[in-house]
This record gives sequence, C-alpha cells and structure tokens, in this order.
Amino acid sequence: MTNTLGNLANQPQIIKAPQDVESRLQSLANLSLQDFAQIIQTANFARSDETANSTKTYAGINFYHNLVKAIRDVLATKGFTAHSHRNIELALYDNIAIGVCKGDEDTGNPSQPPLSAYKKGDITLKLLGLKQDDNPLQEKLLPDTEKLHITGGKLQLTLDEKERDVWVLIHYSEKLGNGEYLVKAELSQPATYDNRGYINSFANRIILDFGHQQFNNAAPEFTDNIDFKIE
Repeated sequence: MTNTLGNLANQPQIIKAPQDVESRLQSLANLSLQDFAQIIQTANFARSDETANSTKTYAGINFYHNLVKAIRDVLATKGFTAHSHRNIELALYDNIAIGVCKGDEDTGNPSQPPLSAYKKGDITLKLLGLKQDDNPLQEKLLPDTEKLHITGGKLQLTLDEKERDVWVLIHYSEKLGNGEYLVKAELSQPATYDNRGYINSFANRIILDFGHQQFNNAAPEFTDNIDFKIE
C-alpha cells in the first residue's frame, strides 16, 4: 500500500546515514543499531520452523510475540521496562515508549513513508496521542511556525509523572520460503492517522539498515550482559 504524495510541506525528519542513525539512537536511550539487529534476528528465528503444514498465521504470530519479548529483553540492559495497557504492548524508559507496528512495503524506504499494515483501534490511537489527518503531507494554511515540523505522539498515560514520546519499531517481512524472511525495519515516531485508522505519517524516521546482515535461521547469539528472566 503506497501513499500518494502531495505538496511536501510537513515532511518528517529522515535519518538514514549510518553515523547519524547511531548518533540518534544513542541520544534516545543509549540504543544502537546492533540492539535492533539482535531484536529482529531473535524474532525471525522464532518462525524458522515454519513448514508447509503450518497455519496461515503461524509465522506472523510467532514473529510478533517474540519481537515484543526481544525488545524488552534486549533493552532491559538500557533501563527499559515492560508495560501492557489493554493488550497494547510497550517498553518504557525515562522519557520514551516503544511499541511495534507492522508496516507496508515502504517500511525502511527513506523516499516514501510507510502506512501501518492494519488499521488501529480507537484505544490505540488515543493511547499513542495521534491526531487524525487524511492528508498529512499536503500544504496547510497554517502559520509558518506550525509548518516547520510535524510532531509525534505522546503516551497518554500518567506513569511516574513522566511525559513520554511514542516510538514504534515498524517492520515489514518479505517471505523467501517457509521459515525464511527478509525483514525491513525503522524506528519512527507516529504522528497522524487517516479516517480509516491507519497510521499515515511520522515526525521522525530512523531507517534501520542492517546492511549485509542476513537474518537466517540460526539461533541468535547474545552477549553476556543480557539478563533473561526465566518464568
């Protein structure tokens, strides 16, 4: 699903150069591209046993649940904690909240913003503090000060009296074969949604280009400083 661009007055900030990506991730919460490579590898491995006899939703469900878990496991070392609100799964830090969202084929494409693959419910849209705008990239009759940059959502929860910016790990998988997927991803700040409930614009987009790192079926390797909780 591809957006049709109008007048690009409210373009998001797109961060794609490797050094800029690392710098921006570092500024958020001491994050790194390697963190997200490890997160994607872990989630991808969870569906590696898919076969022709698997249910239609097997790979997608396994990927989603293990993606959420991997975010929380890997980022726990950076001070993130798990939080669930009415089945909306988040990882929280001092001033940011990270969720997950499946995107369309433009995920990770710096030249074209993605749409969410599925429409979001009212609870999710309100929780993430997003605004409705059916044409977010078109020129608006606004004061110049309001045209400079679109703003991302703010988590609409009062937790320890902290205001948190909302970021989502947007992912898109291309199936290469049973249990084999090519994954594109970006860490972005959602800003608006359309009248159908699809997220359709972002204030900031950090393109996660993993380069030659192919996410194969091998079990991910973890560093010694990651503490997993065995339940």
